[in-house]
Amino acid sequence: MKKSLVFLFALVLLLPAGCGKKVNDHVTGYNVDVPDGFEETEMEGVKECWYNAADGSNINTTVTDKENGADAAFKIITADLTRETLTEMFESTFGVAPTITDRFFTKDEVCGLPAYQYCYDVELDGVTMTQLVVSVNADKLYAFTYTDMTGDWIDEFQESAKNIELIIE
Repeated sequence: MKKSLVFLFALVLLLPAGCGKKVNDHVTGYNVDVPDGFEETEMEGVKECWYNAADGSNINTTVTDKENGADAAFKIITADLTRETLTEMFESTFGVAPTITDRFFTKDEVCGLPAYQYCYDVELDGVTMTQLVVSVNADKLYAFTYTDMTGDWIDEFQESAKNIELIIE
């Protein structure tokens, strides 16, 4: 009888371990609100891009497979870490050190999935622009980058970012 009770007690303790909230993160598509005046165009290295020919502002999306440790890295991401990475990327790409000024950094979920939003101004070789990056950790890493070359689009970009819709299977 004691063996049966011990077994039953152990089984009761183990059952909840497999009943945690499981999030379906298989994304089959997404929708992004694109402001009037932006036309879809092709850009190397991105999945989709919308470009405003009048001022050079754009919205682009990238979808990348997760590397080992991507989930753990996503959990520790901060504005400081992101800024350092962006600084290195700008320097290696353009050969010039940028000046990056944070506007905001949040870890608000997108469609119930872990995400972060980082908005900053960057001055690079005399050109100033504002970027808003929304990165979502799902079955893959989804990044939506809004680049405002004039300062005229950031309010619409922030509204678009709030309305990003991931279609989850």
